[in-house]
Amino acid sequence: MQGIRQAATFAASLARQAQQTAWTTTTALQHIRGIATVDVSAPSILRPIGSNRKVAPSAGEVGTLNWPPAQSVAAVSPLPETVQAWMMDFETNDPLDIIDVQRSVFASPIRTDIVHRAVTYERNMKRQGTHNTRTRSEVRGSTRKVQPQKGLGKARHGTRRAPQFVGGAKAHGPVPRSHETEIQRKVWLMALRSVLSAKYAQDQLVIVDNMEIESHKTSDLARMIRSNGWSPEASTGRHPSIMMLPLMEPDTITALDNLELASRNIPGISLMNASDAEVYEILRHDYLIMDRKALDLLQNILKPM
Repeated sequence: MQGIRQAATFAASLARQAQQTAWTTTTALQHIRGIATVDVSAPSILRPIGSNRKVAPSAGEVGTLNWPPAQSVAAVSPLPETVQAWMMDFETNDPLDIIDVQRSVFASPIRTDIVHRAVTYERNMKRQGTHNTRTRSEVRGSTRKVQPQKGLGKARHGTRRAPQFVGGAKAHGPVPRSHETEIQRKVWLMALRSVLSAKYAQDQLVIVDNMEIESHKTSDLARMIRSNGWSPEASTGRHPSIMMLPLMEPDTITALDNLELASRNIPGISLMNASDAEVYEILRHDYLIMDRKALDLLQNILKPM
């Protein structure tokens, strides 16, 4: 028995020496080939893949599980950062130039669920909440007992103001309150990017140099919109659906007076400052027309960090 134990101990020591020799040889080769640039000594505590359990290597043995650690690799998008769009003339709809716009703003993934959240938020903000019904304390009527408690075989009524009577109060009716809901700003910005990307993908985004027009007459603007192809055919009986989104700055708002006066009496045309852009207003119009300054403003606001 003692001889067997000595033989087993001798075999274990030989295996341990062979393993240490192999580890030293591998390390030396890595240094020679320029592969190893850091200390490659085995860690004292190992962690198996997919497990939180710590495994300590046996004394005198070198463990190689999860060692050396994997190098972190940053993912790089193969797509360019910009996409191309036409710069059009506002009065004639003739192409003037090809410009580059941010892909992250005008070609981002279209999230319909996020757009729904933003539209619900904006619609709730516009609800007045002034609905009201009169309660029992507000209805006119006597509070004396309607009829004797017993003897007639009828229900026990204590007042004519009860909801079951004609002219009585309303049970659980609406009262004045606020319908406002909350949404994170980053979620709303993502919805705005989705709407702009949808307009760009459907060729419903028109970028113009400026929106200054010479005439303030409604007929001239209506004729221009019809000649530019932004209005449906007259035989359809449909009104144009256009959202004009210029940047109204103090120094340029005077130049847009003619546009504001001319578009005031045309159904289906809305004029809004680019700094006040809303997801729902852009979404409910067929065409979105913005000038160069509004484009730069939206790209600076909506470009992800």
